[in-house]
Amino acid sequence: MGDGSVAVRRAPGAGRRALLGPTRPDTALYGVSDAADFRHHVVMELRATPARCPGDPAVTGLVDGLRDASPDFARLWERHDVQAALTLTKTFRHPVVGEVTVDCDAPALTDRDQRLVLYSAPPGSPGAEALALLSVLGAGAGAYPR
Repeated sequence: MGDGSVAVRRAPGAGRRALLGPTRPDTALYGVSDAADFRHHVVMELRATPARCPGDPAVTGLVDGLRDASPDFARLWERHDVQAALTLTKTFRHPVVGEVTVDCDAPALTDRDQRLVLYSAPPGSPGAEALALLSVLGAGAGAYPR
């Protein structure tokens, strides 16, 4: 087993923040209302990783580090859930437009061992209206001063 703390620090940002909490105040800009569902999804995805990368010390170190750092991760890991939902629905709380509910699709880019995360909302839905308003307001709308 390797140094899990190094692997945890290098884990993908959204998953790491979901399991361990934000490391800086500005990383918690938009609260996710369904964080527990997202954490469960992250663990299910990670559960499938050793099958793709058997014996990989980085994967083993990441899992060991997360088990040590997060009782919630350890509890979810012990459930042995593997199949992740194909589409999640997430609700973000934005400081200007309020709640924004979107569908989150994350197709695998298997040749790169990555996922492309796509957020969308059905046309005419409150989520689509909020996203349209944000596109007019700009990326910095409601951003907290640094």
